[in-house]
Amino acid sequence: MKTVLIAEDEKLIRKGLEAMVRRAPVSVEEILTAKDGEEALEILRRQTVDVLITDIRMPRMDGIALTEQAAALPNPPLVLVVSGYDDFNYAISMLRQGVHDYLLKPVERERLFAALEKLEEKLNEQRREEQIISHQYLHAIRLIMLEQEESGEEYQNLVERYESDFIKEDYVAYCARAVSEDERTALRKLPEEALRFPATGDLFLYVLPAGQQESTEDLLPMPVGISRRHRGLAELRNSYREAFGGWQRSFFTGSPGREDTGNVKPLTVTGRQLLGMVSLAWDKEVSKLLGEQAEIVAKGEGDPEEFARICSEFIKGLCSAYENMIEPDDDPVRFAQLWNFKDIELYLEELEAWLSRFCVQLAVKFADYENKQKIRQAVQYMQAHFTEQLNMAVVSNYVSMNYSLFSLLFKQYTGANFVNYLQELRIKETQRLLETTDWRVNEIGRKAGFSDEKHFLKVFKAATGFSPTEYRKAKAILEQKEEP
Repeated sequence: MKTVLIAEDEKLIRKGLEAMVRRAPVSVEEILTAKDGEEALEILRRQTVDVLITDIRMPRMDGIALTEQAAALPNPPLVLVVSGYDDFNYAISMLRQGVHDYLLKPVERERLFAALEKLEEKLNEQRREEQIISHQYLHAIRLIMLEQEESGEEYQNLVERYESDFIKEDYVAYCARAVSEDERTALRKLPEEALRFPATGDLFLYVLPAGQQESTEDLLPMPVGISRRHRGLAELRNSYREAFGGWQRSFFTGSPGREDTGNVKPLTVTGRQLLGMVSLAWDKEVSKLLGEQAEIVAKGEGDPEEFARICSEFIKGLCSAYENMIEPDDDPVRFAQLWNFKDIELYLEELEAWLSRFCVQLAVKFADYENKQKIRQAVQYMQAHFTEQLNMAVVSNYVSMNYSLFSLLFKQYTGANFVNYLQELRIKETQRLLETTDWRVNEIGRKAGFSDEKHFLKVFKAATGFSPTEYRKAKAILEQKEEP
């Protein structure tokens, strides 16, 4: 239990009860005390109390009058009466009027502990019942807000049943996402009358009296949409539609939005046009065009829903057309749902990054034949000029190919990187010259394209397991053995 209030005019007894409550086996967050009934009633009117422990005989207002007035409060406490032997009949009468338990003075610790445990069980039972009622209420409100036809009998029945529990005066609705843990603290500043209902996806509808809406949008995470003023539960459907439309507008503007009832113009792009641009690997053009259309929507000249439909059509078409090229862990289908992103800036930023990567793959794929031809030319050039001072920049320029792309495709085509492939050509030429000439080793290295003798000797030994001299001798011995 959160709060216990002790009303007792005798100071020693009051202090003793307070000490025993602190040591009770039930958890109590706050213990309040009052020296008479009037002081206790002031506290009850000021804040919610879970359990009231009260004496019967007290000055100014006794426990009987205190209990009666406490019962009429919006959130009445559970009452535990402490009485002397002479007041026993009063205590029994109060039990019949709704008091939950009584204890005779002097109060025994074990009896007080047992009574508090019973009251804790009662409070838990009340909370469970309140949660069930609250869940039923929220479910009914959500049906009214989203799912029921206004002309339907079930809709009318729900409105009539829950109208009395709804806000009586004019109200305003706000549409915003579910909040983070850090943002929950800010929401505690919302007026007590504010209602919060789950809407679609991770969106919620916040409804509060129109006179208490000052600075509310500052407490909710962006984007946030705001409805007009409405009255009555039957109008909740319209307030949600307006607030959701405002949220969509806020998604594009980054500031609190209201539904646009003006005449908007059709957007000047289609999903099919965007898909055609991707087929040409025009990712920058796609990003630029979408950014321009988003600006039109942000100015109120375009429909947010139309922009979302264009994006959905574009992404679904892309996923279908290039199904075999898209990696399972890089599925772009998330971009088909615009509203799942935090805002339009994040959506366009992540889509642009994905399109850039994909169009590179697409360009490589569609240019595969041409690229293979260029790599063949590069290999032929290397085979003819490996004895010269070659590097990858020289060869990639020779075949007119981007340096990075050349590096990637060269390894795919030959199975080796550029340096290793060039080195292999030179080693093979070195072996040929060692076997067929009597030239000096350092001369052979230069003839094969090695400009540094130490590097040549190291590379040759690593590749063949022999030094050039050892290799020449070994080959000569093998040739002698093979002669008849």
